[in-house]
Amino acid sequence: MNDVGKLTLLAILAIAALLIGGCTDQQVQTATQPETEAQETLLVYCGAGLREPMDEIAGMFKEKEGIGIEYTYGGSAQLLSQIELYQKGDAYMPGAKSYIDSAIEKGFVDKTEKVVYHVLAMVVPEGNPAGITSLEDLAKPGVRVGIGEPAGPAVGSATKQLLTANGLWEVVDANVCENGVKSGTVNELLVYTAMNQVDVAIIWTDLYNPDNMDLIEIPIDIGFVKVIPIGTLTFTENKENAEKFMNFVASDEGKAIFEKHGFTTYPSAKYGD
Repeated sequence: MNDVGKLTLLAILAIAALLIGGCTDQQVQTATQPETEAQETLLVYCGAGLREPMDEIAGMFKEKEGIGIEYTYGGSAQLLSQIELYQKGDAYMPGAKSYIDSAIEKGFVDKTEKVVYHVLAMVVPEGNPAGITSLEDLAKPGVRVGIGEPAGPAVGSATKQLLTANGLWEVVDANVCENGVKSGTVNELLVYTAMNQVDVAIIWTDLYNPDNMDLIEIPIDIGFVKVIPIGTLTFTENKENAEKFMNFVASDEGKAIFEKHGFTTYPSAKYGD
């Protein structure tokens, strides 16, 4: 082989070595990337009715702490079942304290913070075509009533407690079965109301949208008010960051986001505990 041939061969080998080295570095980086992302992301189970403020809080928390939040939204009972089944994740924020209490009893939640209130109210399509003015109107024959599934989302169990306490559950439940709907999430009730598929629905006050529906408040003395907490899960692998997120949600900065979205934050002289 002449000198030119030798030089050409050496050049080819050198280039090949650089390409192999570059590919090796890239493969290592790609292989380790998912692990890095997993360490910087928290899994949070959250009631569907809290989506808007919690999405905004997640963005603020990521910007401030560099920790991402992955939410699983759904009905509070459904989420508790998922927690019990998979036993993984970092925090749980249902639509009512009773679900946190149940999670504590099962050994799934340890530390908690109270954040905001959920207050039941009635909403009707804009203009209130069915003329709904009180809870008793939900028992009138033919009224299309929308409620949450009593065994599903927090709004469903709360609605059943509200109507039972006022002696209306059985007759309203029969009316719902005949003319109305039972929903798996409170957000679906908003859609039914806005599209005039129900005459009235019972939802959380903070979800009321004045653009396409009217609000009918339920007097406090016969109404339903619950505190919404957030808790850290006992099987989190990111204990410090999970508590950091919980504390951020319950901080003045986090509560300000909830207030912007129409929630009353805890504590409140109007609602107490």
